[in-house]
Amino acid sequence: MSQEIDRSKMIRSTAITVVLAIIFISLGLLFWAWSSPDVVDNTLVGTLNDVNPYLVIVIEIFLSFGFYVFLTITLVNLRLFITKIRASWLEIVGPLILVALIAYFLFEVYVAAATFVLCLGFVVYLYLLQE
Repeated sequence: MSQEIDRSKMIRSTAITVVLAIIFISLGLLFWAWSSPDVVDNTLVGTLNDVNPYLVIVIEIFLSFGFYVFLTITLVNLRLFITKIRASWLEIVGPLILVALIAYFLFEVYVAAATFVLCLGFVVYLYLLQE
């Protein structure tokens, strides 16, 4: 009975993190599309740029970071659920590189660098958490 409860909790947790990762990457793609020069004046990005030009950059950084966090949690949960083995560093560092590349190609090098630094902070947190 206990294993079935843990199994259902793991499935629920994985489903929630998948949905949240999809939400973060979708919002990131929306910000990228709204930043197009021909539509930026008529979108939320243009309005936020009028308020403060750094606000859009901060939002893009946190969208990328949120995607990394939930993608990593999803991969760690899936690895534990499927193989009953804890995740290796490949499941931690692989998405870090992927998210940094996505942030670089979608936004700009400054967003990618800041996202990389925040993600490294999260990796350090995970490392300290396991000890």
